[in-house]
Amino acid sequence: MKKLTIAMAALLACGAAQAHYLWLESGEAGAKLYFGEAEALLKEPSPGKLDNIKGPQAFVVDAGGKQSAAVMTRAADHIAVSGKAASHVVAEESLEVRDLQKHGLGIAKTNYYARSGQPANGASVLPLDVQAQEADSFTVLYRGQPLKGAKLEVIAPNTWIQEHTTDARGVVRINAPWRGQYVLHVLHVDKTPGEFGNAKFDNVRSHFTYTFVRSEGADPGPAVPPKHPME
Repeated sequence: MKKLTIAMAALLACGAAQAHYLWLESGEAGAKLYFGEAEALLKEPSPGKLDNIKGPQAFVVDAGGKQSAAVMTRAADHIAVSGKAASHVVAEESLEVRDLQKHGLGIAKTNYYARSGQPANGASVLPLDVQAQEADSFTVLYRGQPLKGAKLEVIAPNTWIQEHTTDARGVVRINAPWRGQYVLHVLHVDKTPGEFGNAKFDNVRSHFTYTFVRSEGADPGPAVPPKHPME
């Protein structure tokens, strides 16, 4: 077991995420939506930064791909999404345009998307999405089309991070040797200008996460806490 952990440490590149994002964790009665950074064990609270997520929309998707609205309830460190389903989906597209020029990111509109589980028919219902293919193989889609050269982060159960780049078909193959929860994170920047809420933007920054649980595999060991305090 120790040899496997050491070997995988060489394969997995641990690094700091560049921004917060949303991710889902499914349970018996529904799912929990978190805002923060899974690899840093950071789940923003309410009152606090979780309250910046003001207008998320949640849906449950059954095995046949049928989608219906889900009820959301705020808690101390998450937003509960009601209903057990093959897949839970959340979209947060209500955030205002922000001037991020001092960070080199231009005038940006940020959107967040999250999915846990996959409907049996593989239906894509989000502008930015990740669809499971064969074992440990995924396709990244943007507006229904394969996204070439996309960077995909894999956050393992012990918070190790690996990064992959999609091929010309938008496909990436990951390493998932441990049992437990994995979070796949994609950030895509669309440089098409537009307008939202009477404010113009020069790019849209879309974050997407896909959460799945691997029931078999090696023991991941304890989650590695962040080396530095988060701001």
